[in-house]
Amino acid sequence: MNIEFWMKMAIDLAKESKTPFGAVLVDPEGQHVSGYNTTILDGAVAHAEINCINKIKQLDHDRAEELTLITTVEPCPMCMSAIIWAGIGEVIYGCDIPTAAKYGNQINIRAKEVAAESWYAPIINGGILEKECEKLFK
Repeated sequence: MNIEFWMKMAIDLAKESKTPFGAVLVDPEGQHVSGYNTTILDGAVAHAEINCINKIKQLDHDRAEELTLITTVEPCPMCMSAIIWAGIGEVIYGCDIPTAAKYGNQINIRAKEVAAESWYAPIINGGILEKECEKLFK
């Protein structure tokens, strides 16, 4: 899987939506659904990751563990919990929560901390196109 390709797509979604938050959920065949932050229109839980998860049925997959979520910012505790409940197997993010906190409110609980407290832990990797993702806040 070309992670940088998918992260660039998430970055483009964030730019189009005029928020720092874009996400793409990809299946093993390369089919995908996408989302961006719509909290201003749809309320507090309409984060990019949640908006992607809400489209999960559109993907052709046998098990959610086969799916990869690529997101411009490390998932907040709410989104990381939803990722775990959805059974998604891998999470890749751009900039981390401490970086995002420099620009606005964040709950300082890292994605790996949330996963460590659950019954199942997806693979979590960060720092992909980190500088480009941080620029979305400026």
